[in-house]
Amino acid sequence: MESGDKKDNFEHRVKKLEAQISELKFELEEKGELLKSEQEKREFYQLVADFTFGWELWFDPSGKINYCSPSCLDLTGYTANQILEALSLSGLLVYVADREKFEGFLQNALNQDLINPSFEFRIMTRTRQMRWCLFTVRGVYNREGRYLGIRGSVQDITKLKKALGRISDLSTGKELENRHRERLKSELEIKERELVTFLLQLSQKNELIAKLTRQLRTISVENFKNGSGKLEKMVQLLENNPVKMVDWNMVEIQMEKLHPGFLNRLLLKHPKLTAKDKKLCACLKLGLTSKQIAGLNNLTPQSVEVTRVRLRKKLKLTHDTRLVNYLTEI
Repeated sequence: MESGDKKDNFEHRVKKLEAQISELKFELEEKGELLKSEQEKREFYQLVADFTFGWELWFDPSGKINYCSPSCLDLTGYTANQILEALSLSGLLVYVADREKFEGFLQNALNQDLINPSFEFRIMTRTRQMRWCLFTVRGVYNREGRYLGIRGSVQDITKLKKALGRISDLSTGKELENRHRERLKSELEIKERELVTFLLQLSQKNELIAKLTRQLRTISVENFKNGSGKLEKMVQLLENNPVKMVDWNMVEIQMEKLHPGFLNRLLLKHPKLTAKDKKLCACLKLGLTSKQIAGLNNLTPQSVEVTRVRLRKKLKLTHDTRLVNYLTEI
């Protein structure tokens, strides 16, 4: 009986071991398939990544670099093996001022805590040249959804940064140019006001002298019978110092500064205009009224109005077109 029990126990243990072996074989085959799938995936990734223009990296969840594409040599001056063997990617390449931010970005990417998957940073190449890079990352998962780390793509954006810098410089230059233009415009407006003020003062002075001369002449005639010669002497004094005429050469010079090319454009459009017509157009361009223009030329406002009507005919203006508006647009 005892030998029979031993035999049964032995057979039972054999069957149990066979079952365990079968389970181990199944588990080994399953892991082999998984390993083969991962290896194929890795080989496919490497086959694609090896021939990309950009620099490709694969970090495992601990931060170790599992793969580095050969394109790193063009960007950094270091080979893929040198980067894989480096103790720290940040210490090897990243510009000192950007290291802390780079390491923080990489750690957040590995922890899958990123909001923005891109990061700009600077590197120092093997030849000590500084370059701007754009680092873009995304998570890597197998078919079962297991997290395998992150894939990183690094692109050289140095030329783009320089172009943006030039655009910024151009924008700054344009802003300075606009400020300069506004300042010149303000200065021209001030000079125009000064010229108009001068002409107005001269017009008012001439008008006052003419008015006083007429009044004194009337008083002198009325008091002639009384033998008073003082008023006559005052009239003679005013007549000997007549109204001051405008220096039109000076006005034309100032007009050219304030409204460059106005008189030339006017004559090109209307070559038959006389010198008096030009003076009238200049005064109207400056915004002077008929009364003010009359004071400058020792005329009556009615005479200036007649001259304006004649000028309109020479310019062939319609009734709907204002003379001043027409001159403003030239």
